[in-house]
Amino acid sequence: MARILVTGGSGFIGSHLIEVLQARDDTVINIDASPPLRPEQAAVWRKMDLLDRDAVTATIEALQPDAIFNLAAIADILKGREAFRVNTEGLENLLLATAAFPRKPRIVHASTQMVVGPGYTPSGPWDYSPYTAYGESKAESEKVLRDWTGDIEWVIIRPTVVWGPDLHVFAKATWRYLQKRVYFIPSENTAHRTYSYVGNLVSQFIAAAELPADQVNRKVFYGGDAVLDSAVWLDAFALALTGKPARRVPHAFLRAMALGGDLSAKFGGPSPINSGRLYRMTQDHIAPLEESLRVLGHGRHTLEEGVAATTAWLRAALPEHFGGPGRSAEISPPPS
Repeated sequence: MARILVTGGSGFIGSHLIEVLQARDDTVINIDASPPLRPEQAAVWRKMDLLDRDAVTATIEALQPDAIFNLAAIADILKGREAFRVNTEGLENLLLATAAFPRKPRIVHASTQMVVGPGYTPSGPWDYSPYTAYGESKAESEKVLRDWTGDIEWVIIRPTVVWGPDLHVFAKATWRYLQKRVYFIPSENTAHRTYSYVGNLVSQFIAAAELPADQVNRKVFYGGDAVLDSAVWLDAFALALTGKPARRVPHAFLRAMALGGDLSAKFGGPSPINSGRLYRMTQDHIAPLEESLRVLGHGRHTLEEGVAATTAWLRAALPEHFGGPGRSAEISPPPS
């Protein structure tokens, strides 16, 4: 049994992490400003803003955690920089709260692949080319750890495209578009991306907290399990949801749709596809996984198992949209 503090444990990744930790009979406390995604995890939730240093310090002093998983973050890539204070100042509060402890917990800090944008090849772990304000804030959070002069052990994990059951943002957009057969991908070529099924990512986070220090301390890893042509991932879901692969259209058609979306957005109208989203659909964004898989492991879930578990959750949790192929549903714009 271990004593574990999870920040931001009410969200998608945190809910899956807490489920695994509780199954091992670890003592878990989740501090989050929002209630848990899963009602059964309410008993371990403490409503708290990570920017409240006194409250954070009191919680850590009471729990005396063996490890801290810092998942708390504002992740909306469309928000401005001020919204991301928790990503940096919140981490500083954790470090300050543990500074006086003779026995320090290890911090596993969740960053993001977006600290390095598509099309850029970094020279090393501290060479940044952030993509979006969110990516900038996470790059700054990594620098907070790198520059910290205390003796606490830390590990940085940069999750890639994380997916799985309970991911409502994809359920409201990508998967629902595939269900309705109105999600189009280029017929000529599609982007290659690094994907991470949430169950496999959780196992990598736990490995980062438990492996010997000489293997992980003060190192940066990418959280992921496979580099795939995005069409393979989209087809897997389209086949599971509708029995047919995702629909292909010429790139020129998508480009015309994107320009129309740009114009619509300019005047406050709907923009299900725009130039920014088309860029992300067609630009490779590949993370180096070799060291992560060697040290943190591959996880035990295959693509097929992950798709099956996710589609089962979609049909059970959102039957009005995923009760069967071709059902009428209100379509929301996909995430940017």
